[in-house]
Amino acid sequence: MLPANFSAFELQPLPDGASTILRLLAAQAPNWPEIALVAARDPALSLALLMAEPMGPGELLDGLNAALRRRLERIGTDLLRAWLLGLGQVGESPDESADIALLRAECALHLAIETAYARPDEAYLAGLWYGLPRSAAWMAGRRPTLPALVADCGLPASLADALEVDAPGEEHAGAAHPLLTLLAAACRLTTPHWQEQVAEVARLTGLGTASVLGLRTDVGYILSGHATYPVAPTTSATVPARPSLRLADDPYRCAGMLGLLTAAFVDLDARAIRDRLAIACPLFGLHTPPVLLGCGEDGRLQALLDSAAGSASQLIGELRLRLDDEVSCIALGARSEQSTSYFDECSRPGRSIADWQVARWLGQPGFHVVPLGSAADTTVALIATASPQPLDSELRWRYAALLGAAARALRSHARQCNALAEREAALQRRFREHVRKIAHEASNPLTVLKSRIGMLAQDRPGDSTLQDEMSLLNAELDRIDNLLRGAAELPTESSETRSCKVPELLLDMRTLYGEPLFGSRQIQLELRAARDVPTAAIPASALKQVLLNLLRNASEALQPGQRLVVSVLPLVNVDGRNCLEIRFVDNGPGLPVERAQDPLTPRPSSKGPEHQGLGLSVVREILAQWGGTLLCRTQAGAGTSFQIFVPLEQSA
Repeated sequence: MLPANFSAFELQPLPDGASTILRLLAAQAPNWPEIALVAARDPALSLALLMAEPMGPGELLDGLNAALRRRLERIGTDLLRAWLLGLGQVGESPDESADIALLRAECALHLAIETAYARPDEAYLAGLWYGLPRSAAWMAGRRPTLPALVADCGLPASLADALEVDAPGEEHAGAAHPLLTLLAAACRLTTPHWQEQVAEVARLTGLGTASVLGLRTDVGYILSGHATYPVAPTTSATVPARPSLRLADDPYRCAGMLGLLTAAFVDLDARAIRDRLAIACPLFGLHTPPVLLGCGEDGRLQALLDSAAGSASQLIGELRLRLDDEVSCIALGARSEQSTSYFDECSRPGRSIADWQVARWLGQPGFHVVPLGSAADTTVALIATASPQPLDSELRWRYAALLGAAARALRSHARQCNALAEREAALQRRFREHVRKIAHEASNPLTVLKSRIGMLAQDRPGDSTLQDEMSLLNAELDRIDNLLRGAAELPTESSETRSCKVPELLLDMRTLYGEPLFGSRQIQLELRAARDVPTAAIPASALKQVLLNLLRNASEALQPGQRLVVSVLPLVNVDGRNCLEIRFVDNGPGLPVERAQDPLTPRPSSKGPEHQGLGLSVVREILAQWGGTLLCRTQAGAGTSFQIFVPLEQSA
């Protein structure tokens, strides 16, 4: 069973209210609180907004005006104007005047407040909507039951009872829900001879007669002293509240509505389009957003919106229905750009088993196929139906206008995403080709260096220290070669062990870099490590890059005779995690003042054009990737210290 829905083509908002909202929407910055106030005074419009987006739990406690404002802002200026512009003369006006409905609603609200009813705005809605199910248009139409209607507004069943039961008498007051009693009292205060009802209202509500009389007088004064709608600016010509023509016979309104609907969806992404369509469809008389299908380059009809697993849209996509299918009414409607329908009266597949399945997935015996595409795009909407009757031409036009605007926006967004993806792919191809060329050119000097290192090792085969150093140099040259070759590829999961022994790594690095970075410059490098240091939860290559950046920075900052001490402490708790600490402490000049204020942010380096000022920011990014932290302390003339905290393997 489909949920109850508000249909704009069966129930009309008040003409003055619709005109006022259109006037307020024309402002550069619409006054949404004022627009929400107008909507709250209109029985049909307030019902429409709550049917479009049901109340959430406890939402009414924030106030009816706040709830309506949220819905109005979600609908947006262009879509709201398009809907109001398309109403025209279709549907029926309420039988009772707006003044009576508003008076009853205000009386119910104030009675609820005086009697400490927990949800006074619920009483206000009961008074505002009380006349709708008693109107001739409501009784003549095929309406949902009041419990279904109220439930689909997200409101409690007690409100449906209040709307359904004619004002209960005094004998029922004790047994009925308080909302029924409040509404019965409000109805009595709305009669022409309300003064004669004051005593009975007092008995129903438990209020004193003086309180009831004062309440009714105050409500009448409030309503008489404040116009129901903001006063429109005076003009020399009187503008009719409603157009006199049906929309199909009024080309100017058709053009205006199409333009507003296009603007309502333009420049939105797929998620925003889905969200706006979800609240727009109930306003246009659709129970749920229909399935939008577009024809791809392969000739197959696919859903334009991403869908949840097992949904009708996903299942229809799995049908792989082709545009040239000879028996499907969906393919026929898409090819011919003419509306078609499918209705199954025997619950068995007919000529097209695809159409039979689609109807079952949509939850109804049949569906309408409404073409939406232009010359460039083939797009249709599938609208579920419980009736074999074809769509009225007016409804079909409105559905096509709304859904066509959404479909065009989806197609445009998809083309933009595809174009962006193609540009990014082309850029990546150019980048990879560029890096491959660099790697190829760099392999020549790397090969020369490795050959020379091999010759040096062969010249002194008995020198074990030299052999170890040559082996480390070869390993580093191999690492450079691998980095260059891998730079052109997208990042992949590394097969490298995700942990390392820090003291052993530091010893290897001192062997390799100690002399060229520190010894040759008469700078002392000292390593200190505690015994039994646990394994760090970071790959050796990542930590090596961190340590090398810090060692290089220190060697460039220190002067001959100065010292760098690197210490490894086995266990430090940082924010509840067990870590080991690697500490770099020097007695150099300290960081420059401008650099000391934010040492970890990339900025131009003062060391020369070969330095890019990225070292410490790279260090921070690598450590962050593995859950590490970097701290820096510096003082002019007294040195600089860096503390690295890396999670231990067992706590990673």
